[in-house]
Amino acid sequence: MSEYFKERKERIYDKKTVSIRRVAKVTKGGKRLRFSAMVIVGDHNGSVGVGLGRGADTKSAVEKGERTATKKMTRIQLAGDTIPHEVMFKSGAVRVILRPARPGTGVIAGSSVRTVLELAGIDNVYGKLLGTSDPIGSAYATFEALKSLRNKRVLERMKNMRERVELKKETDKERKIKEEKRRAKKRAEEKEGKKFVKGKKEYRRRDNRK
Repeated sequence: MSEYFKERKERIYDKKTVSIRRVAKVTKGGKRLRFSAMVIVGDHNGSVGVGLGRGADTKSAVEKGERTATKKMTRIQLAGDTIPHEVMFKSGAVRVILRPARPGTGVIAGSSVRTVLELAGIDNVYGKLLGTSDPIGSAYATFEALKSLRNKRVLERMKNMRERVELKKETDKERKIKEEKRRAKKRAEEKEGKKFVKGKKEYRRRDNRK
């Protein structure tokens, strides 16, 4: 499940729901059914957040999870298209290991770890999930692992990481130029189409006058 939504600051984020569960609470009057949803939010440019929402139905649970994830959104320290160094984080029964990867490797990870990495804008990384494969626990562990990254001291010592940062900037610049050209071409085609329709209508009017 994925869609784009706009905040008041007019910034666009991508949202994905990785887990929806039905929760039953036993009360004096019987069982009370509710839903919980794990939502991951990111802008594919270094910012990501996770949130767990609960509600009487799936829609309200997803909306609450979305709001929580947006509030918790954090800027991640990246080195170009990968992470600056290896990191391991343990949360409960979940242990996540993340390692930098060469350009062209892609995101080698599974479960909700992959979703968090992709929404954070990491293109090349190795991810290993040890222990339980619970999507909620793995999403939280991956998010905390990314928050613990530090790139200043790594970039000072590793020349290849500085090169990755420059490569990422050049790639983003080329992608932006291509996107602007595509949009300009689309606007030109739409303009030509409107002129053609308008000219066709005038031609028909002249024929009717005759």
